[in-house]
Amino acid sequence: MRKLKILFITKDFSNHLVKDSYYFSNELSKITDLVLWHKSGNIREILNYLKFKPDFILLNDMRPTRCPKITGLSRLNIPFGIIMHDLHYRPSDRIKFVRDNNVKYIFSIYRDEFYRRFPNLKNRMYWIPHFIDPNTFKDYGLPKTINYLMMGAIASTYPLRTKMLSVMRTEPGFVYHKHPGYRNIVNPKEFAGETYAKEINRSKIFLTDGLIYHYPVMKYYEVLGCNTLLLAPKSKELTDLGFISGKHFVSVNRKDFLQKSRYYLTHEKERKEISKNGFEMVHFKHSAAQRALQFVQMVEKILKK
Repeated sequence: MRKLKILFITKDFSNHLVKDSYYFSNELSKITDLVLWHKSGNIREILNYLKFKPDFILLNDMRPTRCPKITGLSRLNIPFGIIMHDLHYRPSDRIKFVRDNNVKYIFSIYRDEFYRRFPNLKNRMYWIPHFIDPNTFKDYGLPKTINYLMMGAIASTYPLRTKMLSVMRTEPGFVYHKHPGYRNIVNPKEFAGETYAKEINRSKIFLTDGLIYHYPVMKYYEVLGCNTLLLAPKSKELTDLGFISGKHFVSVNRKDFLQKSRYYLTHEKERKEISKNGFEMVHFKHSAAQRALQFVQMVEKILKK
């Protein structure tokens, strides 16, 4: 069976803080005939320049930080779709983009929030959740020298995370690293990629949340992938992804996160058992290679319609 020909239009994330699109395209290139495109332009002119006729074209969101501006999509006779990452980003503009460009296939990172925000687009949505690169997010076997770790943004859209930071600051062995900003990072000392993963691996317990939107954010996968105990809120979507509280991570809310943090710090056997289960589950179910394969299977079904 011949490989699918895929044109993936995206910004270059090879040196970016968030490399999910880079990891995804790397795995996709192993199982498809993949061409990457990073510049703005008219889709017909791009195809003529490439001299490449894809079976399917994928755009990495409509957000200018993720994807170059592409025109002429509404007149395209090749099937194409768009990834949607942060669904709260200009939702009305998202609807307009889908309508104006006749987008029939939407690959959403989040399921439940998509259904809530875009009920009229439900039949166009294919769920393609976050994942890890197992070569980066792994157990490095580092000494667990950090009792409690938090990393990332603190803002009004993260009310639980804000509360966690305020309370946990006074706990012995607590460490917090602020968000370095969404940008290209080349300094190996900054918390990105392997340096970020190793810091997670050094911690016994990692606390986070999924914003006010209850997203199963990337940190859920990354922390488990580094064999560290995650304390974070649960959701139906998270459960359906295989994240079972008490088995793979520990569900917390604003009333009990401190008590549970202290409990699992002192109950090492339970902490290590849940960490191990979570580590194995994420590496088994949520690798970049698995997500790329799932995407290809979705496209194959689309092309048979």
